[in-house]
Amino acid sequence: MDIVLHLLSQSRARIMLGVVTGILGGLGNAVLIGWINTELHVSTLNVEYAPVWYGGFGLLVLITHMISVLIVMRVSLTVTRDLRMELSRRIIDAPLRLLQQLGTARLMANLTEDIGFLVEAFQEIPHLFIHVSWVVGCLAYLCWLSWDLFIVVVVLILTGVIGYRLIAAKAMIPLRHARELDDTLYAHFRGLIYGIKEIKLNQRRKDAFLNELLFPTAEACRQSNMTAMTLFIVATTVGTATLYFLIGIVLFGTGRWEGVTEQIVTGYTLTILYMMAPLTAVIAALPVLGRASVALGKIDRLKTELSEQIDTTSGSQDKHLPTDPGVLELVEVTHRYRREGESHDFGLGPLNLVFYPGELVFIVGGNGSGKSTLGLLLVGLYPPESGQIRLNHKVISAEDQDFYRQHFSTVFSDFYLFENLLGLAAEQQDDKIRAYLGQLRLDHKVSVSKGVFSTLELSQGQRKRLALLVAYLEDRPFYVFDEWASDQDPVFKALFYTTLLNDLKARGKTVVVITHDDRYFHLADRCIRLENGKVTDALPILSLHTGIVLAPGSDTSVPEANVVESKLHTPHPF
Repeated sequence: MDIVLHLLSQSRARIMLGVVTGILGGLGNAVLIGWINTELHVSTLNVEYAPVWYGGFGLLVLITHMISVLIVMRVSLTVTRDLRMELSRRIIDAPLRLLQQLGTARLMANLTEDIGFLVEAFQEIPHLFIHVSWVVGCLAYLCWLSWDLFIVVVVLILTGVIGYRLIAAKAMIPLRHARELDDTLYAHFRGLIYGIKEIKLNQRRKDAFLNELLFPTAEACRQSNMTAMTLFIVATTVGTATLYFLIGIVLFGTGRWEGVTEQIVTGYTLTILYMMAPLTAVIAALPVLGRASVALGKIDRLKTELSEQIDTTSGSQDKHLPTDPGVLELVEVTHRYRREGESHDFGLGPLNLVFYPGELVFIVGGNGSGKSTLGLLLVGLYPPESGQIRLNHKVISAEDQDFYRQHFSTVFSDFYLFENLLGLAAEQQDDKIRAYLGQLRLDHKVSVSKGVFSTLELSQGQRKRLALLVAYLEDRPFYVFDEWASDQDPVFKALFYTTLLNDLKARGKTVVVITHDDRYFHLADRCIRLENGKVTDALPILSLHTGIVLAPGSDTSVPEANVVESKLHTPHPF
């Protein structure tokens, strides 16, 4: 019922029209069976016109069936599309930290499996209305034939319905448990896909993954689904047995009833047999509706969780994006979060940092020191728990966060590369893209046509180069790179530090690089060192190898860099 109410809440007028036409079609079926039964005993119409009337009425019933199915199908598909879009928008608008807590597996299960169950249920709804109205019409005809016998029929049918409902209610418990296990299964499948190389390389890991993780969860899911489906089958059998029992009573138990004629017995028998098809269809649809009800509950819970912590910073704002970079300040900024495997929160800050246009800043430190978290704070994906972020001396409020985020181009360590150059008007930049691909030594592997990459089947280093190309095309005032060079060979690593970053500096961009490459630290204007979430060094133009402090504007090139750059032969186009 909650599935029907959900549909009604989305498009009441059209759904009601579909329901009404479905009911008319179902009642028309009942009229046809009454007509057939009457004609078997006595012809009430002129024989010459009876086939015409019968054919016309049958065609009308078929048309109402078709209209009902088409109307509800169109509405249900529209509702499904809107639900997918609503969930997608809510996920985009939710804080990044909340999405990380919910986990990829759960979000994917909601967007795919739960939505799939709803689509299946929505497709059943028009047929359900037709079949229910069909049964109601048949019952009305039985009542017209014999009121006394109708009471017996209703009592037996209600007994069967109650028995079905009691068994079906028990089936919902394992059905809900199976749906909870689906989230865990999705997590295992994600590990299977992304960890396939590690699984293949270690026999013990493969056996443990299959036998200790995947199989127990899959088996538990199978057991829960099997229990639920078994109960539904038992319930269906009870319902069908009730109908056969009812036919037996009509055939063999009403012979001596006063007023029950042969026409009534025949009518009851034919009508009950005629009712078996729609009743069976209704009963078969109930497990589908049960799964959809569980799925709708999961989706509603997700929507509630996303709404409770909605990111009010998302949404377009009518603000002009400055073409020139500005001064970015972090004033007493702090952020706390729970690190994996630790029982207490990790604290980042308080941080007091200033980033200037045309400045190259390296964020350095050991693993777990808070470098990547600082990067997420800088670009506005994590909100500071205390302190202020200022852009051009203006405090960035919660309402300004989305506007603020539009100032940054990034390549994260766990970046995602879209196959389309979304939102970049790539068709107008073909020459520039080709030049970038050539400089990044990707032109022999990748081409771009109408803003679409020809392939993404590349190594991790090559994919990062493509991500760098996308960042250059965005042309934002601030650039943040998180361990970009970690997957590059020495030639491209040197190109990145000695050429590409300096080009961004020369264009007045503020460039922040999170890195472990200490051999290139001397190229930065500043190196900010983090340890346990605290800044321990923020020194200007400091070579951590030599301890020599260079003056602004000094030549920071090294022979090795010049040698590497000379091997590239072609000048960079950036």
